[in-house]
Amino acid sequence: MRTLWSRRDFLKTAGSWAGAGLLLPVLKLMGAGKCLAAAYPDEVLYIEKYTKGKVKPGMIISKENADLIKAICPEGLFQELKRGAEIKIAETDLNPDAMQPHYWNEATVRNQGQAVLDSKGQLYHKDGGTWIGGAPFPQAKTALEAIWNFKFNPRRLDDLSRASIDRSIDSNGKVVHELSNVYMQIQTVGRLVVPPPILPEFKDELHRTLLLILAPYDIYGMSVASTIYYDAAKLPDTDLYIPALRRTRRVPCSQRFDSAAPYAVYFTSDLDMQNDPVLTWKWELAGRKPMLMPSKDNLGARLQGSTRESFTWPDVGEKFPRTTWQLRPEMLLVDGTPTAQLEGAPYSKKRFYYDAVDNLTWVCDIWDLTGKLWKHIISFTGDTGVKDSTGKNVVDLTGQCYADLQRDYHSNISFFNKHKGMTYLANCGLKIEDWMTPSAMLKKGRR
Repeated sequence: MRTLWSRRDFLKTAGSWAGAGLLLPVLKLMGAGKCLAAAYPDEVLYIEKYTKGKVKPGMIISKENADLIKAICPEGLFQELKRGAEIKIAETDLNPDAMQPHYWNEATVRNQGQAVLDSKGQLYHKDGGTWIGGAPFPQAKTALEAIWNFKFNPRRLDDLSRASIDRSIDSNGKVVHELSNVYMQIQTVGRLVVPPPILPEFKDELHRTLLLILAPYDIYGMSVASTIYYDAAKLPDTDLYIPALRRTRRVPCSQRFDSAAPYAVYFTSDLDMQNDPVLTWKWELAGRKPMLMPSKDNLGARLQGSTRESFTWPDVGEKFPRTTWQLRPEMLLVDGTPTAQLEGAPYSKKRFYYDAVDNLTWVCDIWDLTGKLWKHIISFTGDTGVKDSTGKNVVDLTGQCYADLQRDYHSNISFFNKHKGMTYLANCGLKIEDWMTPSAMLKKGRR
């Protein structure tokens, strides 16, 4: 029989930051292969109980009834709802494999207690090497530990290649720019599926990425490769291939706060919500409470056939994509402020809504230098339906939404299993020397 619980009890524990789980440690249950719901009282597992019957699974939340969830939703989401967005409420799902691969959870349990931070906040294995995989601090006690859990490997994959359509939408709901591209990422350390665990020649890096433009035609073939270093105080290196010149050029990556594409509302700094190295920001914990977060049901363009429902991230240019959200029992409010290293940063604060169960964050709010809420970012994750080299279905991004709340502009990104001849791949053995070096970019570049 479950222990009776109250909001007052939750608040009493909120300052301890003792790790995920209020009744039992989440990590202990995960290691024993037990249901994670046992870690929490019913009140924070069932939204109808938490809201005293005002909100129930299956309800559609819109501007007419958004006030019902104001206390448990991100500030940016509330503003979007008041402007015309709609979300559907789903039941809470504490299956640890719903939002990230099973092998990642196994590594988190297996490697617990082996991660350390040095005096500067840099992550290492206790033996002095790079981290070996899984969430390094599954019972995060500080904001820095929480951010490392997310940023060491946000997608939890050793490598990936995914195609997408990026649509910029103005305040009238008109698509003003559309961009098709392929994004690739290869993890260089802490690899869990594709051997070897560390790529020896790239051991000083965290991962490498490549963005290849497929459309529009005037920039078709342009590619951008980035080297993200393990040293989390060091800005990345960036190489650009320009088809018209048939040359690669090293370009400065210090301009983190320029628009990433024409009409785009996101900067390079905002990609994946936090695209700057961890130690170029300062982090602090601002609170802890149950909150609404995106559910695993937002499959969007990953869905095949005619089974699409209206609340599964449509792959059309809609200003407010309809999506499904669930109550998460334990969310940490992790606030970041840019350091002097990020010269010209126009932000006073980023707030990440961090799930203490999954050690992930899917939602971020950003404030401008005057302290006014500026941007709202959401990442949607679910089962892609594509199997990787382990024979398991891959859990990965299904969509992203970047909202400029001050201009009422949006950049909505849909991810595809197949698009423009490109097939989604994960944990497939991609090689840096084939894609992400200047010579590789020249070899594969459009002529």
